[in-house]
Amino acid sequence: MDKHREYNDVRLIVRSDPRFLGSIRSLVRAWLEACEVAEDVVDTVVLAIDEACSNAIRHAYEGRCDETLEIRLHENEEHLEFQVCDQGAPCPPECMERRPPQRPTENDLKPGGLGVPLMREIFDDVRFSPVATGGNCVIMRLKKKD
Repeated sequence: MDKHREYNDVRLIVRSDPRFLGSIRSLVRAWLEACEVAEDVVDTVVLAIDEACSNAIRHAYEGRCDETLEIRLHENEEHLEFQVCDQGAPCPPECMERRPPQRPTENDLKPGGLGVPLMREIFDDVRFSPVATGGNCVIMRLKKKD
């Protein structure tokens, strides 16, 4: 990799309105393409970021559309990092724990509930951190392929 490469970091603050999810997906897709990520990886990462944003809206903000989400996209020589931060209700402790993947049951196959396992499957590292001023930040890292 070129040591003089400039990275294309992005920081976006957007309303917690589900109508903006399409714009977030488009931005993440364009950023991944600028980072020269393989198309099959782009699709799965975009889906996972959409899930992280949807979870913040649905759970942290209980569907309120008048709050904000902060999305940060960071690239360095080793990995791509994605952060989705909110100022809502704290993330449940069971989301913060890494559990072995399990095949979903029929009860799991309903809207919602599969986002966190999807994130853990796609990314090399997923961490849920409380924000000092209140809220949550999910940090997802994807190692760059040589």
